[in-house]
Amino acid sequence: MKVLVISNFFPPHVIGGAEIIAHHQARALAARGHEVRVLAGDNSRGLPGYPVEQEVFDGMPVTRVSLTYLDFAPTGNNVAHPGVERIFLRLIAQWRPDVIHAHHMAGLSLGILQLAREHGIRIALTLHDHWGFCMNSTRITTQDTLCQDSTQCHKCHSHIYNGDLLLPQRMRQDYLRWQLDAVDHFISPSRYLADTYIANGLPAARMNVIANGIELERFSHTSPPPPGPRLNVLFTGYMGGHKGVPTLLKALALLPPERVHVDMVGDGHMLETYKAELRNNAPKVSAKFWGRLPNARIAERFAQAHVFVLPSVCPENQPVTITEAMSCGLAVVGSRIGGIPELVDEGVTGQLFDHGDAQALARCLLRYIEEPAVLEAHGKAGRERIQAYAFELQIDRIEALLAGPGAERSEAPQLIACHGAPSAETFQSVLKALCPVPANRPQPASQPCCIPSNWIAPEQADVLWVAGPTAQDPDAAMKLIEAYRALGKQVVVDERHLLVARNTESALLARGGAQVALSLEYLLEYARDPEAQTAPTQA
Repeated sequence: MKVLVISNFFPPHVIGGAEIIAHHQARALAARGHEVRVLAGDNSRGLPGYPVEQEVFDGMPVTRVSLTYLDFAPTGNNVAHPGVERIFLRLIAQWRPDVIHAHHMAGLSLGILQLAREHGIRIALTLHDHWGFCMNSTRITTQDTLCQDSTQCHKCHSHIYNGDLLLPQRMRQDYLRWQLDAVDHFISPSRYLADTYIANGLPAARMNVIANGIELERFSHTSPPPPGPRLNVLFTGYMGGHKGVPTLLKALALLPPERVHVDMVGDGHMLETYKAELRNNAPKVSAKFWGRLPNARIAERFAQAHVFVLPSVCPENQPVTITEAMSCGLAVVGSRIGGIPELVDEGVTGQLFDHGDAQALARCLLRYIEEPAVLEAHGKAGRERIQAYAFELQIDRIEALLAGPGAERSEAPQLIACHGAPSAETFQSVLKALCPVPANRPQPASQPCCIPSNWIAPEQADVLWVAGPTAQDPDAAMKLIEAYRALGKQVVVDERHLLVARNTESALLARGGAQVALSLEYLLEYARDPEAQTAPTQA
């Protein structure tokens, strides 16, 4: 089986949980005799224009595409890059894979998914976090609260930048819906994340819960030290608010300082702030901030710890750090949020507390200080429980999924390519008439998607909508209209787009939201069944 692994990053560059998982799974498939190649992004060079480097890493050919910070802009276009799609098309023309196993794709281009489907290549996509429906990926709002309603994305990001244009955020959501519709099999490591994506519109029939495996032999010789006068606490992760580090620091200040030591492993934009907070609020607590450590050295820190703490305030998927800690025989204390409770059996392998509750976390740690026998029992039970998460068992299931048939397809949504920036009034009229169901909810097949015209090829769209007024070059709009008309596609032009409206006889002209919505609705019906409709003519 020829497997193309796609990840926005891949070792040795930018090593996080998703990259480690992508690498380990790819290597395991190659070890089983499959032909594996990798397409990955690379932000270490920061070169524009998507130059490519070919290399071999860990025995696997890797095509690395240089990406810049603009490709990852959180409020811009970090999902659709035609330059990356052209690289993908060249790659599959030279080396036709049987199946794609995709991971994180933000910064690359999700357009790869529909292109793969059009070329008859099966697709499996592993979901690592919430990026498929949350622009922040964490479900933490811009007000630092946990989002409870994913249909309210506009409250965090009402618009996105697409070059010089400011477009409704809904267009990005529609683009994701269209691209994710191309996926045959979704893989979620946790039941929590699977259910969350299903609630946000992904089909349950294509969802597969396959827990991330752990290479048990890697940690088989690592065990915690015997309980002593101090409880050795370990945190590994990004030094940022979403990981709940402030909660841990506040909890440490509530403990007897002579009875606790903490090791903080990881880097991040808040690292220096957290160092200062611990010095100021718990100056007598023994602590060491290690910064980022190579993955191979993480086991050294596990071997010196009694308990691993993950105080996340954002819903985690299936944290690799928890499975590693359990493999080493550590008790685990985690937030009662996301997929963490699926790993931590409360009162058996560790303890849970409500996220953000520093006093509750302090009580959990104090229990281990006062009851070392419980600490040891939880660590032992965790090591026994994690045996069911053996890496080879996970690869068995992934291998079978990749080798199996693609998914049965339902009717695909119709696609409106939008050139320019529609007014808020016009866009709301179009949504009300054509797209009444919120983007992050299960969609009827009859509900179309509205997508920026430079994110979709004319061959893929059903209708072109030239919105306005706009500062874009009218010559570009005219060329786009000609491209659509040459394919027999219909066009609606906002009459306020004066330079175009006065120079085209091959489009319907519409003024105001109601007329635009009515025109698009009619043209979509015509695109669906031309014989049942009178050919549109300009009024």
